Amino acid sequence: MRFMQPFVSPRVSLIVALMLAFLATPAFAQQRVYWRDTDPAGQSPQADPYDADDNPTGWRDTNGGNTDEVTIQPGKSIYFGIMNTENTRKKVVKLSLRWLKGDVQKFAKPTATGYVNGQPVAGYISTGANKKKINASWTSCPAWEFYTITNFTSDPQDVQITPSVAPTLCHLPNAIASGAAGDSEDSLGVGSARAGVLPGMLRSVRSGILKVFPEHQPVNPKVMPTFNAPPHTGFWTSSMTFDDPNGRLRPEGGIEFRSDGLGLLTEDMFEFMITMHDSMDTRYTLYMHDEDTDEWYEYILDLQRLPWYEDFEIYDEGELVHGASNWQGWDNDPAFDAPVTSANFRSEPYSLEVNENTDIVRTFEGADEGSWTFECWQYIPSDFASGGGGDDFDGSYFVMLNTYEDGTPHEEDHWSVQMQFDPNDGLLKVYHGDGLNTIDVPYETDRWVKIQAEIDLAEDWTEIFYDDKLVTKYAWVGGVIGGLVSQSNIGAVNLFANGTSSVYYDDMSLVRNDSPPPPCPADLTGDGELDFFDVSAFLSAFTNQDPAADFLNDGLFDFFDVSAFLSAFSAGCP
Repeated sequence: MRFMQPFVSPRVSLIVALMLAFLATPAFAQQRVYWRDTDPAGQSPQADPYDADDNPTGWRDTNGGNTDEVTIQPGKSIYFGIMNTENTRKKVVKLSLRWLKGDVQKFAKPTATGYVNGQPVAGYISTGANKKKINASWTSCPAWEFYTITNFTSDPQDVQITPSVAPTLCHLPNAIASGAAGDSEDSLGVGSARAGVLPGMLRSVRSGILKVFPEHQPVNPKVMPTFNAPPHTGFWTSSMTFDDPNGRLRPEGGIEFRSDGLGLLTEDMFEFMITMHDSMDTRYTLYMHDEDTDEWYEYILDLQRLPWYEDFEIYDEGELVHGASNWQGWDNDPAFDAPVTSANFRSEPYSLEVNENTDIVRTFEGADEGSWTFECWQYIPSDFASGGGGDDFDGSYFVMLNTYEDGTPHEEDHWSVQMQFDPNDGLLKVYHGDGLNTIDVPYETDRWVKIQAEIDLAEDWTEIFYDDKLVTKYAWVGGVIGGLVSQSNIGAVNLFANGTSSVYYDDMSLVRNDSPPPPCPADLTGDGELDFFDVSAFLSAFTNQDPAADFLNDGLFDFFDVSAFLSAFSAGCP
């Protein structure tokens, strides 16, 4: 799968905030890491390669292996660079440092610089406490990047460094917040999008087919989608589709836009709108087909809105979630990231693995009134073990905060739920009251168990359930480790490994309790169940050419309407 970057600007249709993140199976084996001991002065490994005779100070290819032992003289630096060969998909170079001689603690914090369209951009660096691992992230995708490690001591430092390449989502906000036209909030409107890519990073494209799929809400086939593009791109038609380019069945349905002509070129602007049955979804996938290479480009359109669902199905095996869909390491530090894994899951094919250094946060906006249900599923293996010293705070933690802000002192008055899974005694310890008390129950292993928090902000009350059993209830504001600055708000969920072995999370959600239930398009009788009577109602409507049977909303009554109904019927009601 290849990637490109659409450029999105305001469209008067709906207030939305789209965050684009790119998903793929990258060819890591082709990625190279380079090093040098002279200032690169902005030169990339591609433009300034090492040559023993003609260019002995250029970038040297490690070919994925260790450097030889390198001595860094006082006041001098060593540099590690990487080219972004995965198009607009950003890479992180993770450096494992083996300090052979010298005082590592006196080294200055490493720095990172990336280059976007020839201009330098600073990266966010994080290191472990012992400075043996280095990660970095950017808020714009570098075409290439390098790290600088400087010896600020007065003695030579001997070091051997093992570089590796790991994927990360490039967090590229494309703000398209605009005014709303009317009261409708059931339509996704994307406007002033461009089929182009970041300049200088990819060749031109030509796209004649686009597919858009919501993740959770079903498409409303009764409302005709719209698509606008320049006349030279051809005449565009729309139709319902239930299969994405990866061969995955999409029971919610999607819309395919197809041109009968040239299709979109790199510089062509386009816009479209599709409508859901009830309300806008929280996340969509957009696919664009390149006619010249027969490849598909894939985007995630994340609206960062509530209700929130996360089943980790949109990611790739091993993908780190920091920077994707409002996930981030604590204090926005990628050192606390967590990978998506197929090693264990409740809903196929992936879950999130939380272990060792993981301290991952997912923030929310808009959950500041009403009644809410937070739900997630957790799997603890029977060999679950602590990495601590056996004290009272050992264990893996599930936490909810009423307020969260990067870089603050994080005083103890932000916590509203804290559940400690302690492998030393096999107990789940649920904090309540003033944060000094816990209710202890045995935790389950080797099976998926539901964690649930019922939160009533209007009444300032919460109830905590584990494995469908009520454990405790208390005031939400200041209810765990409380204080005067606690708020009537749901600010974030936090999964903290605290040095433990792996715990898995899947099928997470935050839903307002007074929200209407998700629609069920095949439920033509409206009784909330799918049975013979719905089939009979469809056949009757189809025979009488009633619009209720026109599932594709094209004014025709044919096999495609029957197929769409059967697909929706097979998918079942939410």
